[in-house]
Amino acid sequence: MIDRHFPKTNKLHKIFNRNTVKVSYSCMPNVNLTIKNHNKKLLQQHRNEKAPTETTCNCRQKENCPLKGHCLTKCIVYKATVTETKTNKQETYVGLTENTFQTRFNQHKSSFKLEHKKASTSLSEHIWALKDKNMDYKIEWQILKKTRPYMPGKKTCPLCLEEKLAILRKRGSLNVRKEIFSHCAHQRKFWLSNAPQTAI
Repeated sequence: MIDRHFPKTNKLHKIFNRNTVKVSYSCMPNVNLTIKNHNKKLLQQHRNEKAPTETTCNCRQKENCPLKGHCLTKCIVYKATVTETKTNKQETYVGLTENTFQTRFNQHKSSFKLEHKKASTSLSEHIWALKDKNMDYKIEWQILKKTRPYMPGKKTCPLCLEEKLAILRKRGSLNVRKEIFSHCAHQRKFWLSNAPQTAI
């Protein structure tokens, strides 16, 4: 798998190669856990089919919804495609949100308008670079993957892993390398140090 996904021509080969990556069987889930997770997924799909239809968009002007009627979707990895109007040159950015996409979208819009937030993401930095050059642009948003949030006690965060995988697959040309090695921010709210203190 290392040779297939990180050949010598890949810029990450120096980091991920046979000499630097060690695989241990103990890190993999056992067969019993794999079967349980599979059954849990099937049961959840069945429950979702029977559950009442949830509102997926509350935009006043439905035709202007950034996700075409799915802006209230939670726990997703998304992609923003920025196209320069004059040259049709495109750049892409991959991000994630545990909250609704609408909440994250509003944060992005704020970083595009307020200069003190221009360094919030590599996407906002690119937008400000275009604005400084007086270049018109348009942004299209799409969902790459919908997955589960981090669950306390688990070793991995499905949301963060899906984002890193999308970046490695070169779906985000604006994303920087350090995003691949960043720690999961979703675990922090479950840390004991962040637990509310109660009077004894």
